[in-house]
Amino acid sequence: MNTTKGDKRAAILDAGAQLMLRKGYHGTGIQEIVDAAGVPKGSFYNYFKSKEDFALAAMESTSRDSIAGFETALTADSPSPRQRIIDSYAGMAAVYEASRNYTTGCFVGNLCQELADTNAAIAEKAEYLFRNYTVPLARCIRSAQDAGEVDRKVDPDRLAEAIFNSWEGAILRMKSSRNIRPLDAFLAMLAALLQ
Repeated sequence: MNTTKGDKRAAILDAGAQLMLRKGYHGTGIQEIVDAAGVPKGSFYNYFKSKEDFALAAMESTSRDSIAGFETALTADSPSPRQRIIDSYAGMAAVYEASRNYTTGCFVGNLCQELADTNAAIAEKAEYLFRNYTVPLARCIRSAQDAGEVDRKVDPDRLAEAIFNSWEGAILRMKSSRNIRPLDAFLAMLAALLQ
């Protein structure tokens, strides 16, 4: 793939993901995506077999940097493992706060809510991407247990699931309340979960 083709595909992914984040899967048409990307409609089909194929690629694309950043933060040498978890979620909340955009939420979570009950491919991709958050989180919890920061009786895999699920739920509540308070409540309780 040459740079021009790669750039065009990236432009379609970025523009389409931004539209779907705001309008949902069913509320976004292919023509809108290509118009926003500034490419002819035929270009869409050079890169994606269907709207579903596009959504799956966009889920992967929009998650890539976030997952990599999350894992990097959790595996850093300092601060302590428990504090790395707290700081990682505080950093993600700060991004929402800085943007003052409380109604868009999480792209993968949004598509999962809209389509997972009727579209197995979307559900499977969402589950795969969510595991890319919970697995490194569980590893960091184990490190926190080894450091004496988190109770060893707690199952790190279940705690990671509980934390991540609470985070996604807080993002959903942020959308409905249209303010940062649900994320603030999550952050206030995160330290209590990591005892």
